[in-house]
Amino acid sequence: MEDACLQWRIVPEVIANAPKLPAAVTWKNGATAEMGNMLTPTQVKDQPEVKFQHDESFLYTIVMTDPDVPKEKAEIIHWMMTDVKNGDSGTGKTHAEYIGSGAPLGTGIHRYILLVYQQPPGYTPTEPYRPRNRERRPRWSVKRFAEENNLGDPVAGNFYRAEYDSYVPILHAELDAATPP
Repeated sequence: MEDACLQWRIVPEVIANAPKLPAAVTWKNGATAEMGNMLTPTQVKDQPEVKFQHDESFLYTIVMTDPDVPKEKAEIIHWMMTDVKNGDSGTGKTHAEYIGSGAPLGTGIHRYILLVYQQPPGYTPTEPYRPRNRERRPRWSVKRFAEENNLGDPVAGNFYRAEYDSYVPILHAELDAATPP
């Protein structure tokens, strides 16, 4: 895990320290994240299942972020689940609705990083819920979020890479229609 995070510059560009354990990330169509493999936006348009080794006495937060958007937007949050139990994303509460990969045409290959954080006792995210639209998605930072919420380093993670495909205009139209003026 650490070698892949260093190779793909996740450490230090996105997080300070690599997770010790991999998280299994699987989509219903059989696609899986495999430490930097290429997937298409079409393959990852639906919310994945995330499973990871866990301590049953803790709850966890899962985040998915894209740090490779144009610099004026910085990093974009794609998904957040909180209060995840038993190492299974299906048990958590949605705090940011899932938005699959949507790298705009001409922006190249983007890294989509999924990280799992162990929640401290009494944890409540400092940020409000995010619906499935563009509101409050750009200029986000997983590093800042983890610091502000006392989450420490991620305990598990995985990532894949994706670039523009024919599904991206459909996704962008859906997000534009759902975003308040």
